[in-house]
Amino acid sequence: MRFESARAWTARGGAVALVVAVLVGLFAPQLFGPSGLSLAYLVLYYLCLTAAWNLFSGFSGYFNFGYVVFIGIGMYFSAVAIADYKIAWPIAYLSGGAGAALFAAVIGYPVLRTRGVYFSIAMLAIAEGMRVLFGTEYLEPWTRGGRGLPVTAGDLEYQYWAMFGLAVAILALTWVVARSRFGLSLVAVREDETAAGGLGVNATRVKFIAFVASAFFAGAAGGVHATFLHYIDPPAAFDLRYTTMPIIMAIFGGMGTVLGPVVGAVALEIVNDLTWLHLGRLNMTIFGIILIVLVFWLPEGLVVRLKEAGLLRKTRSL
Repeated sequence: MRFESARAWTARGGAVALVVAVLVGLFAPQLFGPSGLSLAYLVLYYLCLTAAWNLFSGFSGYFNFGYVVFIGIGMYFSAVAIADYKIAWPIAYLSGGAGAALFAAVIGYPVLRTRGVYFSIAMLAIAEGMRVLFGTEYLEPWTRGGRGLPVTAGDLEYQYWAMFGLAVAILALTWVVARSRFGLSLVAVREDETAAGGLGVNATRVKFIAFVASAFFAGAAGGVHATFLHYIDPPAAFDLRYTTMPIIMAIFGGMGTVLGPVVGAVALEIVNDLTWLHLGRLNMTIFGIILIVLVFWLPEGLVVRLKEAGLLRKTRSL
């Protein structure tokens, strides 16, 4: 009885927290000043990045250490669409997602035929290669090379609502995937790809679809973030933090879950903001310590641990 009571209280607390989070999200522009709204925007940005990384890597078990390549390409596609072609910012943001998805489709089938550490190394090499390429004279007419590209579109409130919409969309998609046969196929690939193939799962196909979908949302979020930064160059667009932070956030919350990216992004981006304010670049040291703690004491993430403890329902919809 005590156990059931604790689970009921946890469920009620989670429901209340979810309602409060949604209300804060909907009324953030009215509730917060510029600094508070900027923090709310960054929480949503990393939520999008974490949920998109989790959609492929969390469910399939393929750790994408070159994830930033999709974000950087999305930034450049959106920035060029706005700066050179005067395309309206909502369409420009989607063009960032489309550009990243197209790139993922081109590299998807060959790179997804590798497994484990070979896939991770291949993606890391691709991301580094693209960072260098975008700074060379070969793409300078388009990217401006090392000179960088100024981007102006909308104001902070527009950027906030664009990221809010993306966050809702990627979480809704994750919820659908988690409850679907497609999601089960991805989990089967994660657990044992050879056995999954023997059961009729087309592993390459399901990985490819999730890979491209993940890239689209990463690119679209990158497109919005380019206008938040107002200026991009290759080091800014292909910043390694855009890979490491979502991975840490996904591990903290729980990979392959719906709520994991939300818990990880909200908690750790607030920690990141506070530590950056007081410690500057030493905040990455804090995240290194958090990662070590996660590996040793919370390897499956907070949401999974709560499910195992019976404080959350053991359902794929969470």
